[in-house]
Amino acid sequence: MRTARMARGVRRIGALVVGVAMVGLTAGIAGAASGPSLTVGSQNFSGAQLLSQVWGQALKAKGYNITFKDSVGPREVVFPAVKNGQLDAEGDFQGTLLTFLGGTPTTNSASTYKALVAQLAGTGLVASAPAPAVDVNGFFVMKKTATKYKLKTVSDLVKVAPKLSFGGPQECQVRPLCLGPKEQQVYGLNFKDVKKLDTGGPITVSSLTNGDIDVALLFTGESVPKGAVLLADNKNLQPSDNPVLVIRKDKATSKVLKIVDAVSAKITTQALSDMVSQVEVQKQDPATVAGAFLKKNKLA
Repeated sequence: MRTARMARGVRRIGALVVGVAMVGLTAGIAGAASGPSLTVGSQNFSGAQLLSQVWGQALKAKGYNITFKDSVGPREVVFPAVKNGQLDAEGDFQGTLLTFLGGTPTTNSASTYKALVAQLAGTGLVASAPAPAVDVNGFFVMKKTATKYKLKTVSDLVKVAPKLSFGGPQECQVRPLCLGPKEQQVYGLNFKDVKKLDTGGPITVSSLTNGDIDVALLFTGESVPKGAVLLADNKNLQPSDNPVLVIRKDKATSKVLKIVDAVSAKITTQALSDMVSQVEVQKQDPATVAGAFLKKNKLA
């Protein structure tokens, strides 16, 4: 989401990071292996939790001692925790992560990844090769709303936004790819009401389908409600947002990256969407869903 996942009114990042140690980094699930150890954390939405579980479980199956720290918080908390060594890795999305770090992503996956690698230089962190899944922030409305206001693109929202209620991530209004500064420069959406809900999750979905909000920020490669219409990003606000594993450089051995890349190759848009649907619609545990994905693809 994704700078909705931003990841994608945070004033005290330092305080949030301290909060990781006190609140977010609670006891995880430790692997039984006796090999090298990694602590894998995740952001607080289904897609990120699944990615971290998929990569972490694959490493565990190959003999690594993995501890999972699930749903630690938003990117503003999780990324600094990896950088500072409180976590060793986390599943992320390259375009919104690059935006978060001050870079400029494009709609081209290869060029966005190259820019992310350059942005991470000197931080002590690296990013795995991007998975083929495409998952970006999307502005969704229900079909009846699209018909009533003749909405096909995000630009079509501009004139009617003052009449409509919007719902999305808690941090949406400060995130460049949600309703933050970059969005204002590109589209300039000013809604009648902005409700702080969840990050591409069931609260936002139900609010859209039951009419509590008119427009929702959801993720295009994840669970989207039946009857919802994705408005075309006609001004290319959203970058290529392929999944990547962000990992501390001292842990990113060639063996680790080989295992991660083999898993990434199987994370297609459909595969990610199916997994998120199992978590958010069928209410399955992310760890269980990730394990089934690995077994199906003979990766664990």
